Amino acid sequence: MTYTITVLGDETTKIEVSFADEDVVLTGCTYVKGGEEEALAYLPTFERDLRRNYAHLFPQPEIIIEPIEEAGDE
Repeated sequence: MTYTITVLGDETTKIEVSFADEDVVLTGCTYVKGGEEEALAYLPTFERDLRRNYAHLFPQPEIIIEPIEEAGDE
């Protein structure tokens, strides 16, 4: 994920994120009250929400189930 933080003149800050570096076609934009510090504090929450809300866009790990060998009589 890459992001851009832009402090605006009206006491808000714009957060833009992109997942293109992960080969996922998804961008997001939101605004927070405050400056860069507040935006950086909110960034992990915004990223988590986008990943959860658009989970179908992200590659899921392949689950491999192998049979368990039973211990033989010794």
